[in-house]
This record gives sequence, C-alpha cells and structure tokens, in this order.
Amino acid sequence: MAAGTGSLGAKLYTSATALTNIDTAADAITDFQGLTIATEIGLITNMGELGRVFTPVTYQTVAEGRMRKLKAGYDDGNIQLVIAQDFSDAGQALLKSYAEASNQNTYPFKITLVGADASWDTMYFGAIVLSARTQLGALQVVQLMVTLDINTSIFTGAS
Repeated sequence: MAAGTGSLGAKLYTSATALTNIDTAADAITDFQGLTIATEIGLITNMGELGRVFTPVTYQTVAEGRMRKLKAGYDDGNIQLVIAQDFSDAGQALLKSYAEASNQNTYPFKITLVGADASWDTMYFGAIVLSARTQLGALQVVQLMVTLDINTSIFTGAS
C-alpha cells in the first residue's frame, strides 16, 4: 500500500537571480534544475497551496435550460506564505526586496520534500512576489505574510 508524503521538513528556496525569459528559459524542469536556487527562506509556518486552476466558461441553452461548462484559460495560482519574521534571514530579505521592487521580474523557487520518492522530491516554479507584509498580533510572533504569484508551470521531479 502506498503512503502519503508529509510536509514536515519541507523547505522553500529562491535565487537572487531573476529568470531571464519565462517562455523559453523556464518552460521545462531541466531549466530549473540547472539553476542555483539555494537561498533557503527560513521559519515558514505555512506554505499554503499551489496548483493549476482553470477558469470556467459557461453557457445556457434556451431549449434545455441546463448550464453547461467548459474549461478556458488557466492560472497556476499563488502561494500565501506565513513566516515567523527573522530580520537576519537571507531568504526573507530577498522576498522583501522582490516585493518592494517596481519591476516585473519572475524569480525561481523550489520546494524540497522530505521522505518523498527521489524521482519527485522537488517542486520548481517561477513567481513574482506581490507582497511581503508584516503582521502583528497580541498572542503571536511577528509574522511576514508573503504572496507569490506563480508565473510559470509547476514542475515536480528530482532535485
């Protein structure tokens, strides 16, 4: 019987170098595997969810009255990271600098999974960082709330 893969021990990494062309230099897993994506983003408490979602197109015929649906374009989604803020963490500093920059750069990211089969232990994708905001609360640590908007396909394979 197959077992699931836990998320405990998963890590997220990024690179200080933006992707040069997401249409030709980030369209295959080998494009990401050849990059140095080595700066870990520390103290992540929740990585959220990611994955492709299609936009529905609907129409209703007069004769039947039934709503019919088709798939249209798709979006590979966004990730809402929740991070215990550490002002000395290099990965968190990169995320903040990406969010504050007024450019359209897409940066490479990878998620490593612990205990997964070696042939699919890493997820790769490119994303723009839309925000990196500090959250304060009475009964919590200072948190960094980050939105990564995925701008490439998501590839799963070996590290």
